[in-house]
Amino acid sequence: MDEMKMDRTIRETMKQCAEGLEAPDKLKTRIDFALKSGAPAELRRRPKWGKRLAAVCLVAAVAVTGAVAGSGVVSWGSSTRLDKNWTDFEKTAAYVQENIAGAKYVESFSNGFVFEKGNESTTDKRDENNHTLGSFTGIQLDYEQDGVKLTLAFDPVQEEGEYTSPYDTVRTVAGTEVHYREMKGIYLPADGNSQPTAEEQAAFDRGEINIAYGSDEREEKVFYRVSWIEGDIAYSIYTFDPGSLTMDDFFQMAQEVIEA
Repeated sequence: MDEMKMDRTIRETMKQCAEGLEAPDKLKTRIDFALKSGAPAELRRRPKWGKRLAAVCLVAAVAVTGAVAGSGVVSWGSSTRLDKNWTDFEKTAAYVQENIAGAKYVESFSNGFVFEKGNESTTDKRDENNHTLGSFTGIQLDYEQDGVKLTLAFDPVQEEGEYTSPYDTVRTVAGTEVHYREMKGIYLPADGNSQPTAEEQAAFDRGEINIAYGSDEREEKVFYRVSWIEGDIAYSIYTFDPGSLTMDDFFQMAQEVIEA
């Protein structure tokens, strides 16, 4: 892991990314974090729910995929460009249609969350040695209500992606299978000394919790996320701080996007 990237570890942010990662037993995924202000780009892991989960980003919340045997991909590393960032909804919508044609989104939700900004991310698929095997473009739309923030993200579906988990709550919404999960995450310093307990490691191996490296001190947070696939696009709505939002609220927001 690049030490400069580790030094820029995020302290507290909510923005986009990450779920679980299926990877070899010997791999402990570490996250590249970037400070929201002052950094040339925001770096995050964007893996997916899978049997082995590794890495919910503190910087920003996420979505999507792990690796399958033989693919060579064990992690996704994403960056957000500051010059691909818009506070105007119409400009964001035009960029979305240009880059992810057919994607669905809303300017506001019926529960009061309103569009705040949009940005583009480039996600690199990496092997165990952190070599880039390929990349794809995704879009995140941030929403806000009374200080509570959440993100709607969508990406092209990836062949090696695992988009479901046995721990999901699943409903059929407007004819689409939608998955919801509240996932506990443990965040540890990447100093080589901080380690999860044996019980935490066992829970991680079962896919029950997430363990990520790169924080200044040990923290525990819950990642809230609803996700679905429609056509060749993977969607997710997520946050680390849901405020008063319930599981039903997340499913309702998913329905509003599906029916947009």
